[in-house]
Amino acid sequence: MMNIELKKGTILTHQELIDKFSVANMGGMRRSVKNNVLILIHKHDSLYQDRWQDGVLLYTGMGKKGDQDINFQQNKTLAQSETNGVTVLLFSSTARDEYVFEGEVVLAANPYYEIQSDEANQKRKVVIFPLKLAG
Repeated sequence: MMNIELKKGTILTHQELIDKFSVANMGGMRRSVKNNVLILIHKHDSLYQDRWQDGVLLYTGMGKKGDQDINFQQNKTLAQSETNGVTVLLFSSTARDEYVFEGEVVLAANPYYEIQSDEANQKRKVVIFPLKLAG
């Protein structure tokens, strides 16, 4: 498990996020195998319809076009996060190059599918991950 030395509300730039956690430079779900961490980015001006509901973030899975699959790449990592030992950290982004640390999150309930529009405005199935702050 990675030692998280961030306080809630800490703001990182895009490059600091990449450097600190050894993650890719794109995507809303970024895994570092080296650090055994999955970084989730909750953007407020996004294709994905993430939303807070009663203290639970309904976070949309990975994939911009067509139906999503819970067993695809980081969707699978997040779906199995209760048993795979990966630490899941949530950042929100409301401004360019600004990522606010919200804290470690865990699944609040089982993931499920719902219908949303993709980047071509076609209806498709997406995976929704109900997440709550850990602790």
